[in-house]
Amino acid sequence: MGKKSKRDRGAGGSAGGGKGGGGGNTKPNGRNKKDVRDVMVLVNELLQKASSPGVPPGKELEEHMSIREVVERIRRKQEGWTLEPVSREQCFPVFLKWLEDHGVKSDAVTIEKFEVGGYGLKAVKDIKAEELFITIPRKLMLTTETARESSLGPLIKKDRILQVMANVSLALHVLCEKYSSNSFWAPYINIFPGTYTTPLYFEEGEMLHLQGSLNFSDVLNQYKSIARQYAYFYKLFQTQPEAAGLPLKECFTFDEYRWAVSTVMTRQNQVPTSDGRHLITALIPMWDMCNHSNGEFSTEFNLGSDSAECLAMREFPTDSQVYIFYGMRSNAEFLIHNGFVYPENVHDRVNIKLGVSKNDSLFAMKAEVLSRAGIHASTSFQVHCGKDPIPPELLVFLRVFTMVEGDLRDLLTSEHQSAYLSCLGRSDCMVTQEQETKAWAFLETRLSLLIRSYRTSIKDVETELQVPDMTYHSRAALQLKLAEMQILSNAAEYAKTQREKIPQLVEEKILQLAADVALTVKVTDELDGEFVEEVLELSEDEEDFGTEQKEVTCAEVTEGSKDDKGAVSHAEESKTPEKDSGLESSSERESVDGDAIKMNGATVEANGEASISEEDSKK
Repeated sequence: MGKKSKRDRGAGGSAGGGKGGGGGNTKPNGRNKKDVRDVMVLVNELLQKASSPGVPPGKELEEHMSIREVVERIRRKQEGWTLEPVSREQCFPVFLKWLEDHGVKSDAVTIEKFEVGGYGLKAVKDIKAEELFITIPRKLMLTTETARESSLGPLIKKDRILQVMANVSLALHVLCEKYSSNSFWAPYINIFPGTYTTPLYFEEGEMLHLQGSLNFSDVLNQYKSIARQYAYFYKLFQTQPEAAGLPLKECFTFDEYRWAVSTVMTRQNQVPTSDGRHLITALIPMWDMCNHSNGEFSTEFNLGSDSAECLAMREFPTDSQVYIFYGMRSNAEFLIHNGFVYPENVHDRVNIKLGVSKNDSLFAMKAEVLSRAGIHASTSFQVHCGKDPIPPELLVFLRVFTMVEGDLRDLLTSEHQSAYLSCLGRSDCMVTQEQETKAWAFLETRLSLLIRSYRTSIKDVETELQVPDMTYHSRAALQLKLAEMQILSNAAEYAKTQREKIPQLVEEKILQLAADVALTVKVTDELDGEFVEEVLELSEDEEDFGTEQKEVTCAEVTEGSKDDKGAVSHAEESKTPEKDSGLESSSERESVDGDAIKMNGATVEANGEASISEEDSKK
């Protein structure tokens, strides 16, 4: 619990109503030729520093401080270049009228500032579970399609980065509309927060609270990526003919780009194109005011009405806050992409890196077995919160990692190999009792070492969090570290328990040899296959009552398609957020980061970031 995920110091400037907006300054001020020349020199320096290849382990913070120092010099030079902020609260009435005038149906909710979570949506009547409470037409959304159709379009067609990084083009689209004299989306842009609580806004001392976190390097890489992007686009806007007519040439500051990136990063989602064949990134007005809590996806896109439709994921009584579920994200993902930590997160997890040493005399055999199981010899594995912290793929790795040569050879030459490999991910199987003990002991040791690398204890972090005057960012950083340490500690205890009860499980025949179980599975599969063939042969002459339904199902799986009501269905979830992207302790937050749109029951997650990875920047 704590502050909301987006600060409310006022919107980041007013869009529309004059050059640069009627609610803020009529134009940016404080810009002079010397500052412009100085900034260009600094931008070149920043681009060089932020484009350097990866630094050795332990040097990331030093590199970050070097990049941050140049950024701060640029920010000081750019003071007064941009609009003065306007009151966010004063813009809500105009925003609500704009929604009403353009067909938004949201009679069941209104915008309200809550004691916990800040601004969100309040139920003005009882809302039943699965009741439709808000409908947002496509025409009100800011999307990558509207970006290509805007004044930014010619630059997008020419620039490779804008072509491949849709969320970056959307961020620049938002910024262009903010400074446009007649933006259609002005009422929407004017209610965006003026600043955000993503790590991009952390001060130097606040950032240091994340030292020791498993995600510290991801946070530093996000800052580096945004700095690199800013330098790249600043030079682009000053030199490219396609950028000459854009309103950004004189007001493209680091602060404005950071704001635009955070706006998209915290609010974006994906919606289908009009024909339902592709997904595009979008900002959805009003719907993105919903805060987060545990639950299920409850938003669909209806191609028939060309609108996003949000259904209540549970009952919401009158005057209560209405929440949606952002997705199964870890607290690290929530912090990096949304600006908050969610202590009640039932989907929290950490990533740990494990690998087989190339100096291992059995490396080739272990790597081959892992490859056949679909696992790389050196990779990251998720460790979850809760009572079952170890996923099957990690269990497979542990068992292969601790195999002796004879076991590896037997597995590689076994005629039941696929069944054997699948058994290695089951909790009721083992290779040998000795090997099983080694596997769990190795994991317990590895997790204990990771916990010690934090150089503090869970109790000490909990005590530190009791300090009353701590900044929001510092508190969020400590909350993330606490959540990570709790997951690791729980998993280490789980590994210890599993190791200690192996003899009992073997005696009770709960834990059995994987080779024996694999043989049973293989024989069962073969028998089932014969049975299925017999059933199919018997049914050939019978009337088929399910053909039509099966064809519909296949159509839904192969491509997004309309049902009889025009709702689109999509059978696969899109990718989760990339690491190079771009957190508050409330169980309810405002920053919609994606992950919450589903189409006819199938979830469609947003990319959840607005950053260029090291690889993408070189394309």
